[in-house]
Amino acid sequence: MSSMTVGMDKPGGGRLMALALFGSLVLNLVLIGATGGFLLRHGGDVWGSPAVQFVPNLVTYTSTLPEERRKQLLLQTEDARRTMQPLRRDLRAAREETLKILTAPAFDKQAYADSQARLMATDRKAREAIYNLYGEIAAHLSPEERAGFMPWREKHRPRRNLLDDPQK
Repeated sequence: MSSMTVGMDKPGGGRLMALALFGSLVLNLVLIGATGGFLLRHGGDVWGSPAVQFVPNLVTYTSTLPEERRKQLLLQTEDARRTMQPLRRDLRAAREETLKILTAPAFDKQAYADSQARLMATDRKAREAIYNLYGEIAAHLSPEERAGFMPWREKHRPRRNLLDDPQK
C-alpha cells in the first residue's frame, strides 16, 4: 500500500522527473544568459537610468542648469528657438508625405524620389537651425558651464558596443 502512495509502481517515473529537472535547468540557464547579455549590452546601468532616452546635446544640458539660469538662456536664445519651430513642423510634414507615398498601394518611384529630395532639403534647413541654436547657447554659457558639458555628456551618452571603445 505504501508503494502506491509514493508512486513507485509506475516504471520510468524517475526518467520523467530527470527530464523535467533537466528542462528546468536549461530554462534557468537561458534566462540567466539573457539577463546577463542585457546587462552587458546596456552597461549594467539599467535601474539608475531614466526610462526616456535623450540625446546629450547642449539643449538637454541646459535643462540641468539651475532654474534661473535656464530661464536666462531661454530668453537669450528665443529667436533661434522660434526659427526652429516652423522648420520642425515642415520636417514632420515632409516625413509624413514620404511615408504616404511609400505605403501607397501603387508605388510611384518618381514621386517617392521627389518627396525624398524635399525631405532632405527640409532636414538640412532644420539641422542648420539646430546648429545655430547650439551656437547661440554656447555663446551664452559661462566658461564653467562649458567646461561641465563634456563630463555631463560622457555620463549621459548611450552605451555603445564594447568594440567601439578603443579602451576595451
